[in-house]
Amino acid sequence: MSKETMYKDLIVFHPGSYVEDIVDDLNITQAEFAERLGTSSKTISKIINGEENISNDIANRLAKLTGISVKTWINLQTNYDLKVIEIENKKNDDEKKVCQSIDFSYFKKNNFVPDKSYTIKEKIDELRKLLNVSNLSNLNKFNSAVSYRDTREFSDSSIINSNVMLELAMNEARNVTDNKYKRSKLDAVLPTIRKMSLEPADVFYPKLTDILLNCGIVLVGLPKLKSASLNGATRKFKNGSVLLLITDGKTTDTFWLSLMHELGHIYNDDFYTNYEDSEQYSANESKANKFASEFFIPSGLYTEFIERGNFSEKSVINFSNELGILPSIVVEILQNDRHIEHKRLNTLKNNYNYVINKEEAL
Repeated sequence: MSKETMYKDLIVFHPGSYVEDIVDDLNITQAEFAERLGTSSKTISKIINGEENISNDIANRLAKLTGISVKTWINLQTNYDLKVIEIENKKNDDEKKVCQSIDFSYFKKNNFVPDKSYTIKEKIDELRKLLNVSNLSNLNKFNSAVSYRDTREFSDSSIINSNVMLELAMNEARNVTDNKYKRSKLDAVLPTIRKMSLEPADVFYPKLTDILLNCGIVLVGLPKLKSASLNGATRKFKNGSVLLLITDGKTTDTFWLSLMHELGHIYNDDFYTNYEDSEQYSANESKANKFASEFFIPSGLYTEFIERGNFSEKSVINFSNELGILPSIVVEILQNDRHIEHKRLNTLKNNYNYVINKEEAL
């Protein structure tokens, strides 16, 4: 326990706080106060630290020593206990709401939990263990220690489900390697990674995983969770290794640009997201986007191509062949920069399935 219990806008102070104030006002030690009160110093220490309640006996002794009535001391303790119950009930209600906003079938489908029926309480218990949280309402908090690649504004539901994916990915990645991330190693393998974009997923994905692992980066691919508003995320662990999360079910262009966007965050040592500082957030995202696009298309060559103004399918394919990259990547960059409409040339895009489930990946 502690001297105060708080949750959201609810806060209550243990009556031990008032006992501490009295000890301070008397300018004596807790041991001397305990002796005057006729109890042990251990009891007073526990009361002051919120680890023990004020009993009727202690309330009676405090009343005699301070002149504050027994009823007042008992009421302080009773009001504290009732407020704690109110806070716990609020937490429980919020936890149920959080649980109901998560698609629990995802965990059964992907072998995180046994495929059977669950009560709401059983779902909450399973999610607590799986996500390493004591209360699911903790998932309501935007995780500023993670750099995200988001797909839309973060609603309450998307924050919860994005945090779920992050916790699952961290479970997969946290003890995979003791390799510390080194930018020099990542620099050295970037040309190799670029060439992999022309290979099928079942060929490049295992190689990509091994190459990044040698750099201290643990690549985790997870099936997309409903309402999770992110394509990827990065997180630096205490041991110096780095998580790189990429979600499944992407077209070829989205996969590679998302991957390089996240590698851009890592390359720029950007492992913190202050979503409330929209200006800084946008600047970091733009920097990572630039890293990703210029990784595939050097800015000078891109400018020349744009100035020619020919965005036909044949022109895009020829340009991508010159660059040694997938045509879909050129299409996505053109669409993002609004040189062509988002529905144009989508026939050049294909889907990847690079994650099967929790137990196996390509």
